[in-house]
Amino acid sequence: MKNLNKNTDFSAPLFFGEGSGVRIIHNAVIITMDDALAKADAMVINDLGKIEAIGTATELRNQFGSFKEEIDFQGKVIIPGLNDAHIHVWKIGHLRTYMLDVRGIKSIVEFKQKLKDFAAKNPNSEWIMARGINEMVLEEKRLPTKEDLDEVITDRPVFVIRTCAHIGIANSKAIEISGVSEATEVPFGGEIRKNQDGSLQGIFTERALGLIMNHIPPFTFEEYKNMILEAHDYLLSLGITSATDPAANEELLAAYIQLDAAGLLKVRMNVFPLRIPDGSDEIQVLPERYESEFLQIKTVKFFSDGGLSSATAALNVPYKNTDGYKGVLRLDYDKFYDTAKEAVDKGFSVATHAIGHQAIDLTLKVYSDLFEIDPTLRHRIEHVGFLSQDNINDFKRMNMTAAMQPIFIYELANNFKNTLTDELLEVVYPCKTVLDNGINLALSTDGPVVKQINPWVNIETAITRKAADGSVIGKNQKITLQQALYAYTQGSAVADNLENVKGSLTVGKFADFIILNKNPFELEDVSDVETLETWVSGKLIHKK
Repeated sequence: MKNLNKNTDFSAPLFFGEGSGVRIIHNAVIITMDDALAKADAMVINDLGKIEAIGTATELRNQFGSFKEEIDFQGKVIIPGLNDAHIHVWKIGHLRTYMLDVRGIKSIVEFKQKLKDFAAKNPNSEWIMARGINEMVLEEKRLPTKEDLDEVITDRPVFVIRTCAHIGIANSKAIEISGVSEATEVPFGGEIRKNQDGSLQGIFTERALGLIMNHIPPFTFEEYKNMILEAHDYLLSLGITSATDPAANEELLAAYIQLDAAGLLKVRMNVFPLRIPDGSDEIQVLPERYESEFLQIKTVKFFSDGGLSSATAALNVPYKNTDGYKGVLRLDYDKFYDTAKEAVDKGFSVATHAIGHQAIDLTLKVYSDLFEIDPTLRHRIEHVGFLSQDNINDFKRMNMTAAMQPIFIYELANNFKNTLTDELLEVVYPCKTVLDNGINLALSTDGPVVKQINPWVNIETAITRKAADGSVIGKNQKITLQQALYAYTQGSAVADNLENVKGSLTVGKFADFIILNKNPFELEDVSDVETLETWVSGKLIHKK
């Protein structure tokens, strides 16, 4: 935005309330997402980067008299900063730095060429990593195999992660380094795919992924730093001021804490330590709980099943065109409960990836028993593919959050149509059911599982349930713009257990807000809404 104040230098970060006194922004259309004051045209922000007052400019001038600085927003629209409640932030950064992005490719031939070019440009990379392959959009309608990878690279290990992150493909060198053979025992909740003659295809699913991934050299702090900060810049450009990174190992947690201590985090982060890594029965060490203005580590993460697009989520009915196959449960009750209880005993909440009926039933059984230990903790389920009435009752009784991703419908509809019956398609990812039953909904994208992490495309999909090809999945699960925007702000703040400090433009909360190019409530389609500016703690941190 130009000419907010002729004395303002936007080449340097702006802090409200620098020194003493307060500043006012005025002549704005402020959508607060606070039911007590839905709209305002002015806001006063103090030297802590928090909202001191909000209302009309006339009211605030009468209340405060004078201000250290006045900034005219020239009628622009302001909303609270958006909060993606489930997005693999460091993996977004990985794809933008050290990893080959193959999301959107149309054939294995194209994939091989990209892999070849990437390897040539990165001669010093010990492993060649790629992510985003989706067989349903490939001409060949199949995943690559180790033979496909071997045709391109034989002297270095290669590992390619499917778009869902629940399936990976390794070349012969990676398999050799990992010590995997036809005789390798398959981990519980995983699969090593083989040809009819018993030879390896190079394809690993779910907990079997760790057989390869555990041999990939760990990232250095500098690499994690570059990935996280690169991702933060990208998120800020989309108006995302808070995010949940939902699966962290010990090294990633340490990197986040170090970056926070150095004051380098730009997005408010909620990070989930992963309790049981893929391909291992070894339980990850439980860290100390941590909380600051920009980082909290207070919730642990589990995976109870796979994904719908890869047909590995644990359903209670068979997948389409299969001989009774219902997906994969990755945990049994005893291990799940015992490992989660250790965390609950130390004050951690629990978040669990659960998509299919079996997985949600198992997760809620564990949560119900944990609830008896400490009913004050807020647990959550990530994704929530389906809900029974019993599930709904459990969500309500335990004051839980459903962290959901309408964007899956936009990008993965063809996968769902290929794997799910028509009856399941009508009720998959039931956002409206969640809201109709008074359950907290937090919206998110799960990027980089999907290529499109633009919040407004996600919101438009929540409103219309339209896929990229125009087809509609689950027409009875549409929600309103107001509901979707609430779930991206207040709902996600509730999921973070931080609704008292963020999520709406309310007195006492952080001055995290964004300036939009259009008023979304005046549009038929909100997918092309853009963020012009992003402000965090009263600081202009990104400008288009």
